[in-house]
Amino acid sequence: MNTNQLLRLLAAPEIIVVDLVGSPLIALRLALLAEHPLLDDDTAADDDPPVRHSARDLLRHADRLRRALRAYRRKVHAALQSPDETETLF
Repeated sequence: MNTNQLLRLLAAPEIIVVDLVGSPLIALRLALLAEHPLLDDDTAADDDPPVRHSARDLLRHADRLRRALRAYRRKVHAALQSPDETETLF
């Protein structure tokens, strides 16, 4: 671990969890698409059986969470780049 990584960890320890949560969400997406190849086809949504409908909902929620995690990570990164903001993180 270098100095910058340590400072980032001290200033925003939650980023470790934010980073870790992203990988299982990607794996979940791949697994759901492997099991239900039509999930990416919105025109097929009308004919979804109950399991595929639930998988589609889960995929939508997982995608929304991934976007929220990326947005949070960007905002923390921006705050750590700004000397004024860094002081408020401690």
